Amino acid sequence: MQALAIIWAPIQTLERAAEERRVLLGFGVVGLCSALGLLGSIILVLGGVTRAQLNQSQLDLPQDVIGNLISAAEIGTIVLSATWFFASWIAISLLMQLTTRFFGGSGSFSAMLAVVGYSFMPLVLNGVLALFIAAGQVALDPGSTTSVAVGYLGTLIGYAFFFWQVALVVIGASFARRIGYGESAGSCAISCAGCFGSIIVIGIALAIVIPVILSAAGSGAQ
Repeated sequence: MQALAIIWAPIQTLERAAEERRVLLGFGVVGLCSALGLLGSIILVLGGVTRAQLNQSQLDLPQDVIGNLISAAEIGTIVLSATWFFASWIAISLLMQLTTRFFGGSGSFSAMLAVVGYSFMPLVLNGVLALFIAAGQVALDPGSTTSVAVGYLGTLIGYAFFFWQVALVVIGASFARRIGYGESAGSCAISCAGCFGSIIVIGIALAIVIPVILSAAGSGAQ
């Protein structure tokens, strides 16, 4: 697979991806990443890891309500795993395409889609590793402290792969939009700030709305 070359020759690979606008290959990388994430989520859900972790939360609600919430969370986890990477691919590409304009960037959106798609290759590697971690959590007993610790370790490793992806986005965007690494890094910082700001706003909204919904659900079940 040509995109694998990004591991040992990231600059040359991303430059060629931008020049040749290899959107289809970028789509393939994102698709592989999504498939691995989906498989990992299915293992965690069917293996009882997700349910065991959710059961550890102390909710003052009737058991049938808690059971419904856990089932909804399990289904949501699988759906999110199947769609998250594709949504991220489009969102990152759009944000980088827009923010690089402030730094004089010029280049096609297809080139940006290609390089951002290629940048998901570290997450493919992380997805393969995550499968082994998920299988280990199931084998160790989903509710055990060791299983939870292994899950946290997998999360920490995932952060390392994420920062690797960010570096590739910066390099790739510089070629896709014909700007320097500094300008590309600045665009990436602005995009990340916008994403984190949106997450904070959504988090605050959920923190207000969810307790109200849970309280109403608990009252209705009594």
